Amino acid sequence: MSLLKQILSPFVEFEDDKKETVHEAKQPVTTGYNSTPVEEKVEHPLITGAHVAPPTPEQTTALRSSLTTALPEHEQYFEKLIDEANAKNPLFQGTDYKEFIDSKTDIDNITDEETKYRTAFNVLKRTGLTKEKLLSTAQEYHNIIGRDLNAFQSAHGQQYQKEVKQREQLIQKKAEELQALSAKMNTLKKEISQLSQEMTETKDKLSLIKNSFLLAGEKKQNEIQTELQKLQQYF
Repeated sequence: MSLLKQILSPFVEFEDDKKETVHEAKQPVTTGYNSTPVEEKVEHPLITGAHVAPPTPEQTTALRSSLTTALPEHEQYFEKLIDEANAKNPLFQGTDYKEFIDSKTDIDNITDEETKYRTAFNVLKRTGLTKEKLLSTAQEYHNIIGRDLNAFQSAHGQQYQKEVKQREQLIQKKAEELQALSAKMNTLKKEISQLSQEMTETKDKLSLIKNSFLLAGEKKQNEIQTELQKLQQYF
């Protein structure tokens, strides 16, 4: 149940109250979001994590030429990123931007957007939410996504260098051996063909994941940016 529903529940009965579960309170656990220097090995769960499933052949075929929408798992990644920050980062203790957005969805029956924003804000002011905290936490969620996008691109670049560039160098070496050793020509041609296929598949896979991930991050940033603009407009 959102904070808005908790406050209004003595006066208003919500249809889905019985279906909702009580969420654990946010714990003030410190988590770091510092960026890693470029020269060091950079890790990211969607690059180095074994739990992330690779794109299906259908997704690869459909999205390889022109990716216009992020993969669902990447959009879910950023939702989870915000949820974890909200739950663990002491900066987001109490009512903040996320609770405001969650509560705003509970009053979708209010058609006037400004009224909806002001109503949600005025109700949540009872829990200690201020305009300053609303704007600052919205900006910090935006920054968290930006830092994660930077970490992803660094880790992706290192993986690309390792898995694609090394194959490119090996192809060049095999091509030179082919010229010098005519007796091994047929064998070397097969090796080149195999390596080229692996390089193309790996490059396509990495490009697909990168483009989808960046789209998901940019989409979430744009959503927050839009909310920030509206908050600036209405308050």
